[in-house]
Amino acid sequence: MSSADIRDMLDLPSQVPSAGRPPPAKRIKTDGKKLDGIHRELHNLLGENTHAVTVMQNKFKEKPNWMQKPSPWVWTKFKNQARKDDLELYHWVRGTPTNDEYPFAKFDKQVDVPTFSKEEYDKSLADTAWTPRETDYLFDLCREYDLRWLVIQDRYDYEPEENEPPSIRTLEDIKERYYFCCRKLMELRRDASGVDWTPRDLELYNAMNFNKDKEIMRKQYLERLLSRSPAEIAEEERLILEYRRLQESSKKLVQDREELLRLLESPQTANSFTQYQSPQGLSQLAGNILASDKNRRRKGVPEPAAQVGPVARAVPGTPNSGAHTQAVAQAQQAHVAGVQNGVHGMKQTQQAGRTPAQAAPAVSKAELAQSVTAKKVVKRVPPGEENLYGISYHDKLVQGVYLRSTKISTLKPTVQTKVASILAELGIAPKLAMPTAKVCERYEALQQAINLLIETKKQADKLDHEVKVLTSANA
Repeated sequence: MSSADIRDMLDLPSQVPSAGRPPPAKRIKTDGKKLDGIHRELHNLLGENTHAVTVMQNKFKEKPNWMQKPSPWVWTKFKNQARKDDLELYHWVRGTPTNDEYPFAKFDKQVDVPTFSKEEYDKSLADTAWTPRETDYLFDLCREYDLRWLVIQDRYDYEPEENEPPSIRTLEDIKERYYFCCRKLMELRRDASGVDWTPRDLELYNAMNFNKDKEIMRKQYLERLLSRSPAEIAEEERLILEYRRLQESSKKLVQDREELLRLLESPQTANSFTQYQSPQGLSQLAGNILASDKNRRRKGVPEPAAQVGPVARAVPGTPNSGAHTQAVAQAQQAHVAGVQNGVHGMKQTQQAGRTPAQAAPAVSKAELAQSVTAKKVVKRVPPGEENLYGISYHDKLVQGVYLRSTKISTLKPTVQTKVASILAELGIAPKLAMPTAKVCERYEALQQAINLLIETKKQADKLDHEVKVLTSANA
C-alpha cells in the first residue's frame, strides 16, 4: 500500500509538489538493440539522431558448419576451344559437370597477320631482294610466333631453292619486309574498296612506318651508351651539373637585368610634382636649377646630362636599352620645354633681379647641352634595328592603359561574320594569343585581304548571273 492510498482512506488532501522543486525529467527510452562496431558512449552522444553508417568489423572468421553436406568433386573431361586438334583432357570439377566453354580459352588471342594472293604480290609487293616463297615463309613464322621478333629471328631458317641466291636476314630486314608488305596491302585494298580511311586504320597505317636506318642508329647509340666507362659517366654528370649551374646563373642574370631596367625606367619620386604644374611652380623650379648650376660651377663639378630628378643612362647591351634611350630623350625635351615656360613666367612675375637678357644665355646653354646629350643617346641604336630592341615610334600616344588587341579595326557585322568563318577554316583563332605589334599588323592585313576577296567573289557571282540571264534570253 502506498502513501496515496492511505491519504485517500483518511480523506486527506493529496500531496502537492513544492513549487521550487522541478518535476522529474522523463527518461528517454533507448533502443534496446545492441550495436556492433561502435562504442556505447559514442552511441549515447548521438541521442535521437540515427547514425548514417555503422562500421561493422568482423574480427573472426565464421564458424564452419561441420554438419553441412560436402560438395562433390567429379573427374570429368573437357575440350579447349582454342585448340584445333580436338584434344580431350580431364580435370576435377566441383559440383555437377557442365558442357560450358573452357574458361581459359578466352585468353588465346591471335595476331591478325594478313594474307595475300599472287596477283596482289605481283602488283605491289614484288621486291628484287625477296622472293614470293621467302615472303610466305616469313609471314608463316609471324603468324606462328605472334610477331615475337626475337623468336622469329631465332627460328628463321629459310632454305633457298637451287636458282635462289643465299641470304642472311637480320632482325631489321625481317621487320622492314613485314611492315612494308602490310602497308602496301592496306593501300591496295583500301583503294580497291573505295572506303575512306577511319582514324583507327590511319593510326595503324602510320604505326607500321618502319625506318630501318633509324632502328640501326638507335641500337648503335644504345650500345655506345651501355659501353661507357666509369670515367665517361662521371664526366657526363659533371657536364650536366655545369650546364645546370650555367642555367641558374643565366636566370639570375636575367632577373637582375629586369630589376635594373625596372628601376631605371620607372623611378619612384619621393615628393609630389603637382606643385610644378602651375607657372609659379615652374618659375621656382627654373630658379632652383639655375642656383644649382651656379653652385656646381663654383665647385668645379661637371654638369649632369639631366637637371631634374635621377635620370639614369641606358645600359648598353640590354634588350630594352633602345626603348630606355628614347624615354630619356623625351624626358629631356619635356624638361627643356618646362624650363622655357618657367623662365617666361619668371620674367612676368619678377619685378627686381636679373633681366631676361641675363637669364637667356644660361637657359640656351642648358638646352643646347641637353639636346646634344639626347642626340648622343638616341644615336646609340643604329637605324633598322628598332625591331631587334623592341622600339616603336608613335605619332600620337593614347592616354591611359589599353590592350593592343582592342585597337584592331573591325568590319561590318555581316562582313565580320564571313571573315570569321574564313579564319576558322584557315585554323586562325578570332582572338589573338600573342597580340604583338607585328601580329596585329599582319592580322589586320589578313582581314583586309579576306574582305577584298569576298567583295571580288560577290562581283564575280553577280557578273556570272548576268551572263547566264543574257544567255538564256538569247537562247
